[in-house]
This record gives sequence, structure tokens and C-alpha cells, in this order.
Amino acid sequence: MYRKKRPIGSPLTGQSTTDSSTNRIAFYAARIVASRAFDWTITGIILLQAVTLAIESTPGIPPNDKQGKSVMTGIFAFIQSLVIDIFIVEAGLRLIALYPKPQRYFKDPWNCFDFTIIVLSFLPTTGQFSTIARLVRLVRILRLVTKSTELRAIVSTLARSVPSILNILILLGILFFIYAIVGYHLFRHIDPGHWSSFLTSLTTLFQIITLEEWVAIMDPIVENLGPLYWLYFASFIIIGTFIIINLFISVIVRKSEEAYQQVQRESGVPLTQQEIMHEIREIRRILEDIENRFDENKGSES
Repeated sequence: MYRKKRPIGSPLTGQSTTDSSTNRIAFYAARIVASRAFDWTITGIILLQAVTLAIESTPGIPPNDKQGKSVMTGIFAFIQSLVIDIFIVEAGLRLIALYPKPQRYFKDPWNCFDFTIIVLSFLPTTGQFSTIARLVRLVRILRLVTKSTELRAIVSTLARSVPSILNILILLGILFFIYAIVGYHLFRHIDPGHWSSFLTSLTTLFQIITLEEWVAIMDPIVENLGPLYWLYFASFIIIGTFIIINLFISVIVRKSEEAYQQVQRESGVPLTQQEIMHEIREIRRILEDIENRFDENKGSES
């Protein structure tokens, strides 16, 4: 029985030509943003922004003469415009790649961060917003974090560690409070320069926990009150420096493992609708080619 063949590349049933073209555009946009060359290009643009900011902040560059300064100002303005334009194109491609649900772009906090930088980049560089505009140019350098999986994992580790670190800081604050009160009552008459008040005692304890000349602080106390008082300093250093600091490290290590596991899970990105449609069209094209060859062979045999 004769069956009319569909032309190769014709849309699927229920799919208009416009939808097919839109899906094709979205598919190619997804391929572009997923390519390593695209990531390296954006990274290079961010580094170009960093170099420009460094040159602007270096005395003698740009030149002091009026003509040289005017030329460099024009170059810097061109680079700023180029950076903003490329960031806008990047955001547009990422939105198109998520068609037909571009709102998913804003579900990623890193994308929201990038988009916020783009919006703030339109602040005027003169007037009351000039300082904010300059700071935004500096914040663009932070986009390097979004371009590296490892850097994103590190930032995610720090964010995940905040609740646990706050608990450790509370414990450390209690330790400082107790030792500051005890040090004030025991040593204020011996060494008023370090223990004359509660706040002074806190500052002294902070110096001790950093191990910065803590022996010089301990010596007058031990000389006047006896060697037994070295236990005050030794116990504070052991508890504050070695135990609590190790708690900080253990929390960060544990959270870093969780962050890297999440990165590994996110690396297995499922196929998008555009990619699935492209695969279906490729399979259909191959089947039609096979059917055409079969009909040609059958006709030659007959």
C-alpha cells in the first residue's frame, strides 16, 4: 500500500513551523551556552574588566598629558560598553536556551546574581549614583566565581557552614566572656595595661588566641603571682586555639563534602525539551533515509 512520505525536516504532528523554528533556535542557544568556548570567552571578558580596573587604579596609567588621558578614557569607556553588551548577550542566550520556560533562569541564584550585575551596570556613572556604578564595575569580577564549578562549590561550602559557624562563635564568645571576667579580677592590679577593664581584657584575650606575643603578656603575671597562673593562659590557648579552631575546620570540611556532592549531582543535567525534539527529528530523518534507500533498492530490483 502506497504511503505518502513527509518531507524531511517537516514539523511533527501537532507542531507548527513557528514552534519548530523556535525550538531549533533554543536548541542552538543551549549548545552555545553549554560549550567550553563560550565559558572561556565570558571568563576572558571578566579578566579584561579586571585588567582595566587595575590599569585605571595605577598611578601614571593613563598618561598625565591631556591627549593621552583622553585616548585612554575612550578606550576604557569602549571596554566597559563591550563588557556590558557581552553580558547582556550571554543572559539573553541563557534565557532563550530555557525556552519554553525561560523563568527557570531565575531559579538559579548564580543567574540572579549575574542578572543583578547587568541591571546595576546601567546606573549612570555621574551624579549621585557614580560611586555605586564604580562599585558595580568592581563586583563584576566576582562573576569569575560563577564560571568555575570549584569556586561555586567553595562559596556553597561557606554558605552552608554559616549556621554551624554561628553556633561555634557563640561557644567562643562564652569562652571569651568567662576568661575576660576572670582575667579582670585576677590581673587588673598587676598589669592594668592589659586587664584594666572588661573590654581591655577581651582585646588582650584576642591577642593571646592569635598567639601574638602572648608570652610577654603572661610573664608579668607569673612573676608577680606565681607559676601556677600560667594554667590560665595555657588552658585558654588550648581550648580557644586548638579545640574551637578545629571545630571550625571540621564544620567546613563536612559542608564542603556536601557541596561537592551537590555539584556532582547537578553536573548530570537532564536533556532539555529542545534536545529531545532534536533527537526525535534526527531519528526520523535517519528512518526516512533508510526507507528511501529501501524503496530505491526495491525499484532497481524490479
